[in-house]
Amino acid sequence: MYNRLPMRLLALLCLTSALAAAPSDTPAEVTARKLHQTLADAVVTIRATVTITVTPGDQPAQTQDRTFEQLGTVVSADGRVLLAASSIDPAAMMNGRTVNTQAGPMKLSAVSEVKEAFIILADGTEIPAKVILKDKDLNLALIAPVTPVAEKFVCVDTTVTDTVVPIDQVVVLGRMDKSFDRCAKVEVDSVAAVLTKPRSFISIHIPTTGCPVFSVSGRFVGMTSGKLTTGDDGDSEGMVPVVVPSDTLQKFLALSAAKPAPAPTK
Repeated sequence: MYNRLPMRLLALLCLTSALAAAPSDTPAEVTARKLHQTLADAVVTIRATVTITVTPGDQPAQTQDRTFEQLGTVVSADGRVLLAASSIDPAAMMNGRTVNTQAGPMKLSAVSEVKEAFIILADGTEIPAKVILKDKDLNLALIAPVTPVAEKFVCVDTTVTDTVVPIDQVVVLGRMDKSFDRCAKVEVDSVAAVLTKPRSFISIHIPTTGCPVFSVSGRFVGMTSGKLTTGDDGDSEGMVPVVVPSDTLQKFLALSAAKPAPAPTK
């Protein structure tokens, strides 16, 4: 017959055993920490003032200016920023939509024009920017500083890439909004689906656009964006969060070679 261990000692042994058995960081968590430390500043805030013109049917056009903030990913040392085109084109959700009015159903015609834009860095520095490339079908846009900036930007290398399959974990860098001092953040998510038709997309669960996505190995997978869905009547129904894969982004960025950033001033 053996003596029973004192309850305090037994509890201490159980706690020690639990701590010893606790798993260390997963590969995704290790990668997330490294990326957060090295590339957090590659995610920037874009503040844009956009003029929106809406024409309901044959009625007079209505125009208003709106200012808002969205996220983008810096993809070059000279400050080119990749983002979802819809994030600076609020009219995209309204254009072609049919609305019911007292005069009957009317189809809306809506267009957006960026009046001014700023790249807001992690330290709060605001850099005037302009749109240099936009593809509505891909829902991608590229902006660049209006005049060159002497310091090099922290940027994501979009040429070192990886592919993922459903259930794979991915790391997504992001940034909180102004009310949280635009603090950098990082999340680990999982791939829900990989679509190949009619266009390649990756489905994850994070809805924020303009954020870079990486595989567990730390290689670039793509950027969060949105895909506009339409109903049977052809009206837009909403924006579904997707990741635009790296190969699509590279083709889009290659087009910007014909649209160089402003030359340095002496």
